[in-house]
Amino acid sequence: MSVWQVTHKAVFLAQQIRNTFYYNTTVGDPSASEWQDIADEIRADFVAELQTYLSTSYSLYGIDYRLVGQSGYPSFSRSFTSGTVAGSSATDPLPTQIALLVSNKGNTTKPNKGRSYLSGWTEASVTASLFTASYIGGAEAFIDLQSTLNAGGTNPLSRVSAQWNTAHTQVIATNSLATAVSVGSIVPATQRRRRIGVGI
Repeated sequence: MSVWQVTHKAVFLAQQIRNTFYYNTTVGDPSASEWQDIADEIRADFVAELQTYLSTSYSLYGIDYRLVGQSGYPSFSRSFTSGTVAGSSATDPLPTQIALLVSNKGNTTKPNKGRSYLSGWTEASVTASLFTASYIGGAEAFIDLQSTLNAGGTNPLSRVSAQWNTAHTQVIATNSLATAVSVGSIVPATQRRRRIGVGI
């Protein structure tokens, strides 16, 4: 069994956005074509559940894969077969640091939690400074779809929570999040950020 880090790459109002997920292989490592299928699957999930809610200033443009169950972090990237995809809401965007937090908690020992900070929202997503139900539902549905990737392929990926060693050189423990319910917070969260132009 291998442990993979799968990172969604996006840009929103000139700022780079990253959302990171961890997966265990359940059979073996995906083939080259399956890695491409997984990237395209994530894009399709975005279109199905998030695109109409997110700002036209937000674009999802690729996926990074990194093997983190061993030191050295072998990694590679995939762009989408159908190209970059943007949100379709023309409403004014919220500030870039505002995110909708979706949490998952597995019924296991630690590590058993996952958090996703989704950004790119518009003013239409909030009422009285709180996210509305339809937007929360779209975010939860998107994260639910990330629970298992390549389910129809030969080598599926199953989402896990991950624990790194103290030197942060490799993941040393995982527990399943594949069946954990996604819960979106009505209260806007603040995502971590770095100064524009300084790293990612």
